[in-house]
Amino acid sequence: MRVQPVAGWRMSTTDLGLPPPVDGMEPGRIGTDNDPFRSRPFIGNLDDHAYFLASTPATPGPQWWMIGVDVRSGKRLFAPIQLGATTLPPECFLNGRANMLCINDESHTAYVVELRSGTVTHTGPTDLRLGYGKLAVEQVGIYAVAKTQDQGVYGIGPRAETTWFVPGDGLIRPITETGFETTPQTLGAQLSTDARAYDMTVFSVSDGKVVKPEIHHDAHLGETEIYPGGFAAAIETKPKRLEVHFFDDTGKRLSDRAVHGVVRESIGLPVGGSDDQSTIYSPAGKKLLDLPEGATRLVGSTLFVNENDSDAFPMWRQYDLETGDKGPACDFSMSNFLGTNGSVIVFEVRNPKAEIVAKARDLATCDTLWTLPKRVDSFAKVWRVNTTLVQLSDDGTELFSLVAPS
Repeated sequence: MRVQPVAGWRMSTTDLGLPPPVDGMEPGRIGTDNDPFRSRPFIGNLDDHAYFLASTPATPGPQWWMIGVDVRSGKRLFAPIQLGATTLPPECFLNGRANMLCINDESHTAYVVELRSGTVTHTGPTDLRLGYGKLAVEQVGIYAVAKTQDQGVYGIGPRAETTWFVPGDGLIRPITETGFETTPQTLGAQLSTDARAYDMTVFSVSDGKVVKPEIHHDAHLGETEIYPGGFAAAIETKPKRLEVHFFDDTGKRLSDRAVHGVVRESIGLPVGGSDDQSTIYSPAGKKLLDLPEGATRLVGSTLFVNENDSDAFPMWRQYDLETGDKGPACDFSMSNFLGTNGSVIVFEVRNPKAEIVAKARDLATCDTLWTLPKRVDSFAKVWRVNTTLVQLSDDGTELFSLVAPS
């Protein structure tokens, strides 16, 4: 990662099985919009299997397709799957390891694709919707759920039907940043519909099973933050007393240790603290680091804290969680993080007017090591899929892996 990568395998839209270009018409493209900046073709991945949306010219709107690629071998997973010809693109969601759910809001049609074979196992009208409101579909970890405000959260089955139901306010907490999390989120939390009672319910997003934490019968869960392997929650007891306790993903309390204060957020580890200080804890509630207040990101065993607390002018200080040592501070754009090998960190460049699509920085010196060129206002994008970097070409017609030069 210290030298500029080169293209490894390459797959054009015709290699992927899309119809070949027709004279006088736009070519098929891996994308969801004619405006490259608004185009969001990457659906998600399961290990090395990546899934994308593509389009070819059709009437009354583009013909939409779902395609799958094994990013390690550069082979397609199945023949492209048709998802209707509409003006607006469908939106697709992983729904466990077996199925992909795609919703076309314009035609009110749901498609369910069995991912092992690439077979459409269900097509039909649906009450599921995109965006907000009733039965709005959202991706949580590798599962699709349907949220209805002030009602609760539903599971979604293999025929795009609602299955399990957990009552609540219908606002799932948290939705983790998948770019940083190596383990998909398996739990969600939502508040009671009773606005007078700040009471959280924790549940599995795979089957809706409610997690009953080991707390006193007259206590209840307040602010709750979920991270891989468990969750931290502010427990309110009588008389009004708040203590933060730590639980595994079955609700078992991991320690008798309680933390006074508030649980603020999860970065893959629980974070608590006061107005001017953050404290990072282990999943079992052991204090790891006290830090100044600021946005935090966890990458492996390195914690990044934005000392400027500004997105426009960031300054991310590094802390080693294993030793507590303070490292250099760099003006990284952590929201564009793609990956790291421990000494080099790689970022996507999202500015459509930029002439680069990605760059690598040295973690020790903050220096730029290399950049990847692109055409201004092009369709070029870079994604990390498991441990592979995958780039989309400037014209949106080819995917290729990025590998070390031989």
